Parts: sequence; C-alpha cells; structure tokens
Amino acid sequence: MPLSLKFARNLIWLQATIALISVVMVILALAAGFDENLERLLYAPSYALSLATGLLANRWRTRSPRVRVGTIAAQLAIPLFDLVYFLIEGTLDWIITAPWSALIVTLLLLPPARTWFTPAVQESQPAPPASV
Repeated sequence: MPLSLKFARNLIWLQATIALISVVMVILALAAGFDENLERLLYAPSYALSLATGLLANRWRTRSPRVRVGTIAAQLAIPLFDLVYFLIEGTLDWIITAPWSALIVTLLLLPPARTWFTPAVQESQPAPPASV
C-alpha cells in the first residue's frame, strides 16, 4: 500500500474514532438528562458518515474500485452535512471538517491510489496440451 494511502487510512480511522467518541458522549449526555444535547442529534448523519468511512477503510485490502469511490463519496458528503448543520445551528464545525475531508479525497485521487485500487488483470494461460 502506498504511503499516501496509509496516511489517508489513518486519518479516516482517526476521524471515525472521534465520531464514535462523540456518539458515546451524546448518548451519555442524553441518558444523564441534558436536554440541550438534543440539537446535537442533527449532527448524527455526519457521525454516521464518518463511521461508515471508517468501515470502508477497513475494506481497502480488497482493493475494489467501488470501495475507493464509496470512500470518496462519503468524505465529500461529510462537509456537506456540516454545512447544512451550520445553516441550521450557526456553528462552524464545517470549517474543521472540510479541509480534513478535502485532504483525504485528494490523497484518494492521487495516481498511487488509483493504481492500488485497480484490480489486477489476470493473464490467461494457454490450455495444457491434450494427452493422447
């Protein structure tokens, strides 16, 4: 695996870990009875996308082009959900996640990533000679 993909995968795992910790903190706050955290549930699609991207990063060893395209699509959707959340709540979370996602997408669009996720073409071997 190229170094750029290892770096992107580690960034994705870090992003998924932060999302998982955030989900746990929201659940604990809701269980404790803090009502002001109900608006954080609007941020749930972004958490889900980060976790889904982390799961996709675990599938990179299959080297399927669909995994790469799915990871890119999920990374592009995360800042979009953050922007919608900004329009609803007025927070600036999208300023933090947009460069992060842009870096990951850029690393996934580099030529080493394209060659890594391109399936290896198996050369057909000639049939063995028929024994008479």
